[in-house]
This record gives sequence, C-alpha cells and structure tokens, in this order.
Amino acid sequence: MKIYITLLFVFLSIRGMSQVSFQFIPEIYGRNINGLFSCRLMNISGKRTASLVISVTERKGGAICVIRTPEFSILPGSNPIPVAAVSGAAVQFSKNRLGQITSASRSFPEGDYDYCFTLTYTHTDNPPDEQCFPYLLAPFAELSLIDPVNKDKICDKRPLLTWQPLLPGVPGANYQLVLAEIKSGQNPTEALNYNLPLINQSSIIAPVLPYPSIAKELESKKRYAWQVTAYKEHTILTRSEIWEFTVDCQDSIKKIKPDSGYRDIEDLLRGNYYVANGDIRISIINPYQKQKLKYSISSLENNGKRIGGLPKLELLNGTNKLIIDLSGNGAFQPGVYYILKLWLPNGAVKNLRFVYEQPKD
Repeated sequence: MKIYITLLFVFLSIRGMSQVSFQFIPEIYGRNINGLFSCRLMNISGKRTASLVISVTERKGGAICVIRTPEFSILPGSNPIPVAAVSGAAVQFSKNRLGQITSASRSFPEGDYDYCFTLTYTHTDNPPDEQCFPYLLAPFAELSLIDPVNKDKICDKRPLLTWQPLLPGVPGANYQLVLAEIKSGQNPTEALNYNLPLINQSSIIAPVLPYPSIAKELESKKRYAWQVTAYKEHTILTRSEIWEFTVDCQDSIKKIKPDSGYRDIEDLLRGNYYVANGDIRISIINPYQKQKLKYSISSLENNGKRIGGLPKLELLNGTNKLIIDLSGNGAFQPGVYYILKLWLPNGAVKNLRFVYEQPKD
C-alpha cells in the first residue's frame, strides 16, 4: 500500500511539472508588441503541439492587450516562436486609454507591467504552462553625446570620445561607436552609412572610448561624424544623434614652462591639450572651506590606465596657485598623451588633455 501511494505521488508530481518554461527579458523585449514574440520556449520533453496566449497588463491601467497564436510545433530544447505563428497571431487591444495608445504606437507607455505567457497543448490532457514576468517600464533617456561637441573644432588627433550612459541601465548592455570621415558633398549621416569607418568598435562597457591606438589618427582640416549605439546581445536599445566635428586649430599647444605664470583652470580648459614640461601649473578659486584637491590623471594611450603616486594637494579658501609635479613620477613618458580630470569645489568636473615632456635643464 505504501509503495502504491508513493508511486501515485511521483506520478502526480511529474504531471504537475512544467513541460515548457519561458525565456523572456522584459527590459529589452517588453517595450513594444513585436518584442513579445522574442520569447523562447524551453521544452524538457518530447515534440508537442500547442497554441500561445500572451497577455499584457498594467497594474493601475488594467489589461492592455491579448495576443493569440495559431497552433505550432515545439521541439525538445530551446524554441523560438515560429514565424508562421507570429504572422498568424491575432492581437486584441483593450478599449481603455493605455490599450488605445498601444494600439496606435505598437509600443507600451511607461508603467508597471505584467507580461504573462500561457501555452495550451492540443491532443493531450496536459494542463497549460503559464509564466508571468513583472517589469517597471521606463523609457530610455536620450543617449546624448558629450565630447567632441557637435560642430566643434578640435586640435587633438586622438580625442577622448565620451557620451551619457544608458538610462535606465540594462544589465549586460554594451555600446558600439562608429566614426567616419565626412567626404566632400556628404552630410554626416551619409558618411556613416557609406564610408569605411575609422572606428567601428563594439563591446564597450563604459560611456567613454579613448581613441584606439591601432586606428589611424585624424587629419587636420577634415570633418568627421560619429554615433553611439546601446545594445544587448543582438538587440538595439537606443541610438544617439549623429554629431560631427573638425580637426582644425592653430597654436593650440601651449607649453607650461617651469618659470611661466600660473594659468586659470578655465583658460587651460579652452585648449584641447597642452605640453606639460615636467609639471602643470594652475590657478583655482575655492569659495568654500579648506579641502583636498580631488583629481586623477590617466593615460590615453594605455586603455585609460590611471597613474598612481600623484602628489596630494590642498585647496585653501580663496585663490590657489598649484603645481602638479609630474617630473619625479616614472609612469609619465615623453610624447605620450594624458588626461587630467579635476573635481572642482563647486561640483563641476573638468578634463584637460596634455602631452608630457621631460623638463629641460
């Protein structure tokens, strides 16, 4: 009798196990109707036939839509929803406000959603498999480029390229940056679409890219276009606008000699880079109380590696004339480009590009 009861429980537990599980990433695919069909079906048993119902509900606004597919076959392993099932699917939108908005745009507005997938099997008495995915959907903020500024004229032929990070963040998302020369008679969009790019780098984790050392340096008097794309796996999340800039300047390399006067930090930042002969001399106004100067220096030719062993400096209240002595630090190499990042007392962050040279006796 005990053996019979045990076998019965095993049989019922097997019947109660899900035959198919759902793989769905709402932060990527839960933004529009088409994305819902990117759900994958993981089948742990044999071949079967089923139909799929996808329902989307917003916590406050109610039901948004229901999608019903025709029957299709599911093989063992991971299955995409077949193309025939997608093309034959019937989409029914609710008559409430959110349903009408989604019907018109095919995209879900901001809200707190539940995406539910129900698989009903045919020619069998197995119960349906269902799984829901909650997600607080917020639209992506504009992916804005930062530097070089649009239509700016710069001097650095290997600039540091920066942009705003993806917001809201998506775990595992990366950036791709494309930069190309704008030929005569072209606009920036045509340049990126038709010209061989000087930079086409993907798998960028942070919203910054030091100019790649293997890429050909930019040329004076030429215009360049660039754009950044945020993506995860093979799905594009958002793209920035296309910006352009020109490499064009005169006398932008201003030497900071050991016997020269101190330069106001705002004056220093108007140039694109400087030649630092052993040290950098700057003048900073601190209207607040005494505090430490927060700064860092990174190599632009060594994947942005930070330089250690920098002198510790303090800011007094009022005007401060500071010397950042680099000559005794063996990490600085002549002819190499670096970037000085300063956190000013008012909260502003400033970047100064410079090339290091050993001081002459």
